[in-house]
Amino acid sequence: MEIQYSEDENEDEHEHEKKSQELLLMKDAYMAKNLPTAQLSEYLGFARDLAREAGKVTLQYYHRELAIEHKSDSSPVTVADRETEQFIRAEIRERYPDHGLLGEEFGEENAGSPWRWVIDPIDGTQAFIHGVPLYTVLLALEYEGDSVLGVIHNPPQDETVAAATALGCTYNGLPCHVSQTESLARAWVHVTDYADLARRRPRFCAALLAASGFARSWADAYGYLMVASGRADVMIDPIMSPWDIGPLKPIILEAGGRITDLDGQPAMGAESILATNGLLHDQVLEMLKLDGKEA
Repeated sequence: MEIQYSEDENEDEHEHEKKSQELLLMKDAYMAKNLPTAQLSEYLGFARDLAREAGKVTLQYYHRELAIEHKSDSSPVTVADRETEQFIRAEIRERYPDHGLLGEEFGEENAGSPWRWVIDPIDGTQAFIHGVPLYTVLLALEYEGDSVLGVIHNPPQDETVAAATALGCTYNGLPCHVSQTESLARAWVHVTDYADLARRRPRFCAALLAASGFARSWADAYGYLMVASGRADVMIDPIMSPWDIGPLKPIILEAGGRITDLDGQPAMGAESILATNGLLHDQVLEMLKLDGKEA
């Protein structure tokens, strides 16, 4: 796994060396668990297949008129969300009954297990409801609180990125890697909702739009799928939930990118996410300082 930074022409040599050391420490911490490769490989194959099967459940309801309910946080939920999560939970319980589960729709069970699956049955429910083919099924596996496996599956287009610690990242079964774009002026920068970002980080949003070569909104986890497969350079979400973030760390890191929150802190346990090809990460973090530290 390679994680790189670009060197600004005016950057002090000492500062660059410091950043390189920080990257090495991050990589060492990521690899320190030394999980058995065969075991993780088994889990990864299971998760990849399960996400695809769960995607078929969602497609039974896609482009159909559905009753829409709203949860306490005003986010929408449908029978498709609930049925898909129930399907995933049943498959995991049957295969790995000792593992814990955390899902967006049905909460946590078997708490205390060192292994915990994190489920978002339909990430991008708004897109799903409106017939936009960019929603995804998300699966992650944590070991002792750290995400070591992730899958993002897009059912309508049958696209899947999957990764596990030290096993690399794949797009539809083939190895994939982040882009090598070094300049924001040539970068594809994605945000789930630019209007929401502008409300939360107005100065940063204005600067980002001015500096970016291409500013698009490939919503929700689909944007991270694009970063991992090298088709986008930056993906930003100013507000996230644990089931949204679950698969992102192993996927982005194993694809060779970098992932933090919007203040440059570790992604696990965060409430916001910045994922990049690594080369652009510091440039974006510097721009984020325009609005001060996140509350």
